Amino acid sequence: MASLSSAQADDPYTITGVAIDATASNALEAYQQALQQGQREAARRLVRRLTLAEDRVDTPLDLQPHMDEYGETQPGFTLSDAIIAEMISGLEIRNEQRSATRYLAELDVGFHPRSVARVMEAYGVPFVESQSRPMLVLPVYEAESGFLLWENNPWRAAWRQNFSNALTPTVTPARAAITARQALELDETALLELARAQGVNRIAVLRAGERGGARRFGGYLLEVLPDGTLAVETWGPQTIYGDWNAGARDFVADREEAWKVQSIVRDGEETELRVTVMYSGLPEWRRLQQALTRASLVQNAQLDALSRDGARMTVSYRGAFEQLVSELAERGATLEEHPGLGWVVLTTR
Repeated sequence: MASLSSAQADDPYTITGVAIDATASNALEAYQQALQQGQREAARRLVRRLTLAEDRVDTPLDLQPHMDEYGETQPGFTLSDAIIAEMISGLEIRNEQRSATRYLAELDVGFHPRSVARVMEAYGVPFVESQSRPMLVLPVYEAESGFLLWENNPWRAAWRQNFSNALTPTVTPARAAITARQALELDETALLELARAQGVNRIAVLRAGERGGARRFGGYLLEVLPDGTLAVETWGPQTIYGDWNAGARDFVADREEAWKVQSIVRDGEETELRVTVMYSGLPEWRRLQQALTRASLVQNAQLDALSRDGARMTVSYRGAFEQLVSELAERGATLEEHPGLGWVVLTTR
C-alpha cells in the first residue's frame, strides 16, 4: 500500500487521525486487525463527509442500523472490506505502540476519487466532489477580564485542529492587525483588510464563553461581496457538549452539511454553455481556465478561440446553473451575463 502524497494533504478524500487499537493472539494478527478496522472506520468517515444521511438510506452506505422489510435489525455500513480496499490510495501510520498481543496507532487514509465515485454511482448515492474556499475563523473568548482573541484563549487553541481536509476548510491566523473588539463590532475596514491580507472571501467571527459550567458559542458569518462590502449572517448560539475542540468540530460539521445541500448534484444531465473568458494577461487566463477545467461540475471545457485579452469556450456541466455559478465563485471566478457578450467569466474582485 502506498503512503500518502503531499497532494493529498489538503483534499476531502483524505481522512486523518483514525485511532486504531486491536488485541489478538500475536502481534501480527493484532496489527492486521487494527489496520482493517482503521480502514473501515476511515471509509465510514469519508462517506459521512461526502454524502447526506437521507441519500444513504437503504444502501450499503447507510451508516445507521435499520429495520429491514421483515422487521429485522440490519447493521449499518455493510460495504465489503474488498471494496473499501479498492477505494484506498495510500496509508500513513503514526504514533505506533506494540506489544506481544496488542497494536495501537493513528491512521491517515487517502482514497481514490474515481474509485469512490464508482462506488457512489453504483449505489445511486449523490455526493459532493469538491471543497469550498477556506473560511478564516476569528475565535473570540469571553473571559472574566474581557474579550480575548490572541492570548490566553482556550477557544482559539481549539482551532489549531487541522480542518484542511474538511469540505469547508478553515484557517486561523497566527496573529493579525485586528482586535477582539473590532471583530465583535464587525469593523468593516479592519475585516476587509484582514480578508485581503489573508486571501479569503469569508470570515467567521465566533464568540464563546462559559457560564454555570455550560459552554456556548455563536457569532457572525461574513462574506466579501464583489462590490467590496460585507454581507453578514448570524450563526448560533449553540451549546457545546464536550470540550472546546468539540465546539470547533461542531461548527465545521454544520458548514459541511450546508455545503453538501448547496453542492450535491442530483441531475446527471449535461448542459452546454458558451462563455467568454476575459483577462488582462497570461497568468490571469491560466487561473480562470483552471477554475473552469477543475470545477467538479464541469465535464468538458473546450477552447474555441483565443486572443490577447479574451477567449471563447464551450462548457458542458452537470447540475443547476446556480450551482455552477457558486462553484466557480469558490474558485475565484465570477460568471455573469453582459450585453453583447453573453455569459462572461471574470476574476472575482
